[in-house]
Amino acid sequence: MFPNNLREIVESTYEKAVQNGHVKYTESSSKKLKDVHSGISYQVTYAPSLQSKPERSDADAVDETGSSVAKKDPFQEPEPELTVLEDCASDYRLVLNKFPVTPNHLILVTKEYMLQTSPLSPKDLLTTYKLLQQLNDEDEMLRHLAFYNCGPNSGSSQDHKHLQILPLPNRFVPYQDRLCNGKDHFIPNAKTEPLQDPKIPFAHYAVPLPEDSKDVDEDLLAMTFVSLLQRALSVFQDWSGNSSEGSDAREPITPAYNVLMTTEWLCLVPRSKTCAKTPSIGFNATGYAGLVLVKWEESWNALNNDPSVVTDLLLECSFPSTAGTKPSEYHY
Repeated sequence: MFPNNLREIVESTYEKAVQNGHVKYTESSSKKLKDVHSGISYQVTYAPSLQSKPERSDADAVDETGSSVAKKDPFQEPEPELTVLEDCASDYRLVLNKFPVTPNHLILVTKEYMLQTSPLSPKDLLTTYKLLQQLNDEDEMLRHLAFYNCGPNSGSSQDHKHLQILPLPNRFVPYQDRLCNGKDHFIPNAKTEPLQDPKIPFAHYAVPLPEDSKDVDEDLLAMTFVSLLQRALSVFQDWSGNSSEGSDAREPITPAYNVLMTTEWLCLVPRSKTCAKTPSIGFNATGYAGLVLVKWEESWNALNNDPSVVTDLLLECSFPSTAGTKPSEYHY
């Protein structure tokens, strides 16, 4: 599915694109922190140059005459200089992220336009898993994380369906590693909940993947993903259902979620909003692996002074943990 020298192709394409100015690498500084209360390890990256980068806008652009102009889709005809592989499993392209904070940040994009609000298909999942396999290098202790931001509150920046893949920092251990370590794969159902760390306050649903990659196929990944998605969607059902019980009516929330995948596990996090208020920090899926990006010095200082603030902000943008709560059959 992918060439054996894929990593070399990625690295050479990236280096050439940086040298020629097609990739705008963001200078940054990083620091590893740990929240002793939740046990989550974080790598917080400070990139002040991102202050000038425009945020996502769902409004159409306006030309000089005041007429509405549809937003340009950068994935429909990606720049040749950013293209790593023109064809992946017939239905995808592999391209470089034009504005990376991490070198060799990749995007797996569908050739045919599909909405970023659509769930991952069995082929999406298996292609991503195979891509992670090809990029990882056990001898060099190199691992990669794939993620998918789905829905308006997930932190997605483009409407054309795409997954992103980036190398994990050296010696960085996402909390999902600890959660899934030593456990066998299973399909969650009404009797068996997905894994959650009871010390982590926000909802996160994880399942270990089979240790033997030969056991991983489209059916297994699809059944695992669908079971996690059903559990996450039940959070939105409960939110709406509980809103009528109290005196204060809740605003309905459009379902949104983050998908995170390594070759060891699959995790899904339901999202309530993109950006926390104080300090103001936006999160996509990487935040829920412990990789946090900030662009304001005030935020950088606040997180360094108290790493538990990161966990609080992640909870603000998601939902409370359901660890220990027995789901009803209605959830599934």
